[in-house]
Amino acid sequence: MRAENPVFFLDYDGTLAPIAQRPEEAFPHPEAPRVLRALMERHPVYVVTGRRVRDLEPLLPLPGLPVVGGHGLEEGVLFGEVRPLFPVDLGPLRARLPSCPGVRVEDKGFALALHYRGAEDEEKARACLEAWLKAVEGLLEALGLEALPGKKVLELKPKGVDKGQAVLRLLGRHPDHTPVYIGDDTTDEAAFLALRGRGLTFKVGEGPTAAQGRLKDVEEVLAYLQTYLRPTSL
Repeated sequence: MRAENPVFFLDYDGTLAPIAQRPEEAFPHPEAPRVLRALMERHPVYVVTGRRVRDLEPLLPLPGLPVVGGHGLEEGVLFGEVRPLFPVDLGPLRARLPSCPGVRVEDKGFALALHYRGAEDEEKARACLEAWLKAVEGLLEALGLEALPGKKVLELKPKGVDKGQAVLRLLGRHPDHTPVYIGDDTTDEAAFLALRGRGLTFKVGEGPTAAQGRLKDVEEVLAYLQTYLRPTSL
């Protein structure tokens, strides 16, 4: 499946970069920067990620690449201006962070990500997080936050903000383009649903999905993207 006159929306972790134990170690596939740079010369390209925009800069040295961070909570370009879209006060939640063995807290400023990948006992860490989540339900409600589960991570973010909302907002800037969305995580399902009937969507890896198509891994993602660099796609 290929789109004519595409606009690309690409997840980062698990899509352009193999999943790593720690977020700061998730370097892109060696071919990813070259492919993205070439795509940017031909078509609109956005990275849509749960990360902060600034956190991508040490990993993906592509100045000017548009990025939506925090699942839609901020927007900017790499090595350029970044603006928050949904400011939130996380102070009360920071004061009640869980004490679960093996859980690492990533403070994004606009959201908190609780990672249990790499914990000595990942199931025990996950169960501990679930118990903590029940204990702070009232606080989350008062702050207007919700819990968004991902791949061995629990993200606490403002309600009603997701990748589906983000891509529809961006698509409004490109009314004559066909969206192509590629992602691997449960957080990408909102975008798959939002774009149903509007363009092409691909799930990376295994698992149930609302996406139309499936790509095996990061290498297949890059192979697919390179089909848009052939002369016939110009």
